Amino acid sequence: MTILQVNKFWFMKGGAERYALELSAWLVSQGHEVVPFAMEHPENLPSPYASAFPPFLRTDRVGFGPGGFRTFSNMMWNARARRGLRSLVRETRPDIAHVHNIYTQLSPSVLDALADEGVPTVMTVHDHHLVSPAYDRWAEGCGPAVEKMGVIRATRSKFHKGSYAASFAQAFVFSLHKRLRLYEVGIRAYLCPSRYIERELRGAGFPSERLRYLPFGIDPDLVRPRADHDGYVLAVGRLVPQKGMAMVIRVARMLPEIRFKIVGSGPDEPRLHALGHGLGNVEFLGRRTGEDLDRLYQGAAALMMPSRFHETFGLTALEAMRAGKPVAASAVGALPELVQDRVTGYLVSPLDVHGWAEAVLRLVYDDAMRRKMGREGRLLAETTFHIRRHRQKLMETYEHVRTKNRPA
Repeated sequence: MTILQVNKFWFMKGGAERYALELSAWLVSQGHEVVPFAMEHPENLPSPYASAFPPFLRTDRVGFGPGGFRTFSNMMWNARARRGLRSLVRETRPDIAHVHNIYTQLSPSVLDALADEGVPTVMTVHDHHLVSPAYDRWAEGCGPAVEKMGVIRATRSKFHKGSYAASFAQAFVFSLHKRLRLYEVGIRAYLCPSRYIERELRGAGFPSERLRYLPFGIDPDLVRPRADHDGYVLAVGRLVPQKGMAMVIRVARMLPEIRFKIVGSGPDEPRLHALGHGLGNVEFLGRRTGEDLDRLYQGAAALMMPSRFHETFGLTALEAMRAGKPVAASAVGALPELVQDRVTGYLVSPLDVHGWAEAVLRLVYDDAMRRKMGREGRLLAETTFHIRRHRQKLMETYEHVRTKNRPA
């Protein structure tokens, strides 16, 4: 098959990019042809199709000047993206299109181009943007419920980049797209990595018959599970308020005899360093990847995942489970679908500092229970969430969507 992969970026930037790039590499290894479509960007991987990519759109420049209005209009409908994709489709004649994150920069104009050209299309739901103007949806009591606000209230909250202009643009564009149902054009299947996000889309009015549950997967053969540990609790994620890393530091202050290692980087880093100032049991390791990160999972007693927003999946938890480690996770979003309370770890309310401290104490000091939970988590990684199972179901979906309504 010739498979079109559409995402705003074509380099390793975040979770959606990692998924799209790893999937594309696997598809090529299986003999398929992958045609990427993204924005122009200096960090993009080389592609023979880059000439069709529209210019990079910087959304931090939205405002009230000429350049800002141009950005705003492209957020609503990016005509150059539509033209570029339409040209690329006519050149490559893909059998199917797999759309990832196109919001804000590429806009739903690309869906219109795919529909016009008759390309069967599926879309992986990586975040909340189909149901909220904010990519991240805060857990109750942790942040503003932007999805329940109108445009004016959302603008006043400055939920996006701390800017009135950027927040207005995001809220208005989301409201317009939702009213016109532009993210339903031509999409035959929404691939939902969790039952949680599947429910959210159904509740937002997306057609139930187009929602398909397809959890992400992981390759358990890449990491050997380890039952013992090196005496520390691990936390992994971008250093942003939504990830709740401040809770790790609060728990570390309550449990000075336990070491905590925090992996990640991001804009919240200075604040977190200030919070942890003077604590000898907290270590910031910066961004780690690959085998380096795998070794940190293997050496941990447990993973602490105190998210303050609704994760749409929670790959970090699955990575820890692959290494045979239990997980203490927030009881919100999709995390309870991965972390089974008292089976593969503990579920804790995001703001319950004493609950977090209790969970960490049990995971560190109850050796038999920790090992049992680790084995159960590893079993899930080897079965329910095996990458082979994910890819098999994805290919079945491709084939079903591609052949559905095909002329006899």
